[in-house]
Amino acid sequence: MHWFMILLIGIAASIDNFAVGMSYGINGKKITWMANLFMAVVALTTSLITIIAGSFLGFTIPQFFANLMSGAIILGIGLWSFFDAFRHHSSPSRTIPQADQIDRDQNNLISYNETFWLSFALSFNAMGTAFGAGIGGLNPVGVALTVGVLSFFSIEAGQRLGLKKLKSRMGTLSEYIASLMLICIGIYTILTAI
Repeated sequence: MHWFMILLIGIAASIDNFAVGMSYGINGKKITWMANLFMAVVALTTSLITIIAGSFLGFTIPQFFANLMSGAIILGIGLWSFFDAFRHHSSPSRTIPQADQIDRDQNNLISYNETFWLSFALSFNAMGTAFGAGIGGLNPVGVALTVGVLSFFSIEAGQRLGLKKLKSRMGTLSEYIASLMLICIGIYTILTAI
């Protein structure tokens, strides 16, 4: 069951990446292979650091409270994200840079040196969840690798669909889907701790 939870956390953390890849593709901006790899490495590294920090906190408190705290953090992030998306559903993301801001030389090709802020903006979406997963005792390397690998493939998949000019509301829906997944993970973690 732990590996299933790790997979769900990785998927929830990568849905925004899919939406960003699609959005940039629709705008005619191609994210290079090296830029995508750089973003995946940043996602992996930040997730690993925050889940290890959560693990250290988890070791200092009883397992029952660790699981409750883990579930509460993940549930809280899911609820906050859901209501924040609902409140701002008609406006663009306040944390994810838009395609024209990233493509500084306006050549429609986004290289790794143009993705620094985008990498960290996408990684911040996963940090709170990774911290909660660490408190709950999930495998740090497993979570970090899952987040990194799914980050790479979700951006690539979104990019391919976006470059085909597939019209979609995935950008808006991704926030709701990721939020609902985190809410379910949080509730499940709390229920199994009781």
